[in-house]
Amino acid sequence: MPQKFDRRADGFRHAASGGLWLAPLVYLPSARFGAGWYGKVVSADPERLLRWARTKGIPARALQLKSLPDLASGPRSVRRRLPGYHIDLWGARLALAYDPDDLARARQRLSIDPQP
Repeated sequence: MPQKFDRRADGFRHAASGGLWLAPLVYLPSARFGAGWYGKVVSADPERLLRWARTKGIPARALQLKSLPDLASGPRSVRRRLPGYHIDLWGARLALAYDPDDLARARQRLSIDPQP
């Protein structure tokens, strides 16, 4: 099960060690599949990520390669990148990983502050 973290850095560290990180939700006003909320499950372990995806009915073709920052390698200006993978979630797929209360809070934030 993907884990969420209060701090993005903790999520990156978890994903870099092979865990499944449930990245924070973001609202994208213009994106590939239209305006809306997007999230992702991230890991350095593609097999673990694919096993999770299969349990949710997500096809293997959803796996995408994107490097992760190696937070232990120094300041941002010289930081190395590590192999990383993610599966994007949007629309109905958000409910496969995100808690309904988290989704409702995110929608509420947007209605209060229209700037995503």
